[in-house]
Amino acid sequence: MVPQSAVIREWLGEPPYLFAVKDIRDFSPNSRRDADFETGKFIAPDSASRKVLAIQQLGRLDGADRTVTSAVVVLHPFEDADLEALARAVNGGSLERVFVMIWSPRDIVRTWLDGLGATNLHTSATLPAPDPVMVEAGKSMVNEEYNGLGSGNGKDAVVQLVRAFTAAGYPLEVDAWLRAYFAAGGSFRHAKEVEKLVTEMKKGVKHRVKDRYRASIVEILRDRVTAPAK
Repeated sequence: MVPQSAVIREWLGEPPYLFAVKDIRDFSPNSRRDADFETGKFIAPDSASRKVLAIQQLGRLDGADRTVTSAVVVLHPFEDADLEALARAVNGGSLERVFVMIWSPRDIVRTWLDGLGATNLHTSATLPAPDPVMVEAGKSMVNEEYNGLGSGNGKDAVVQLVRAFTAAGYPLEVDAWLRAYFAAGGSFRHAKEVEKLVTEMKKGVKHRVKDRYRASIVEILRDRVTAPAK
């Protein structure tokens, strides 16, 4: 953790750093979330260089016409409410520089970060941007979020779009679709429904859905992406 912390500090720039945690009361030694405190201490050994706030406070910056100029370190976000708060702050342009420490490479926040083009400081690599036509399909999914994506019109949309893209030669891969969905502005709450449906389709589950789009939907979306800007 010592050499990794040096890499993180180099990327963050000069302290002080603003640490966003699940619960400020637990940011202390011997707490039930002592991993947050230990991580913060490695990144910023001098307590004077650490300022702490709750992740939920980041979400309240959206629409407040305020930008945080200090480097923000978000520690181990995992609950939907915290993830959505982080997404609101990032999507709203409220944070100039943000680093997210994740628990596991399989955490959905990792896929969200990849979809937004974040850099993995461990490898110094950034994944290629999601396919723009898949992102356009993701926007169609986002448009159906109001009633959920696990049933009804939302499920119909997700399943038909994924089927059409698979038939057109696109990968039937959960992470590829989640990255495209997040790049389109999708929420963490409904991402779980997208993940479930695509996982089931990959296993061969045949979902009964109503047609929502024309058979040529992939070509329609591709033309939309390549059309000259007006």
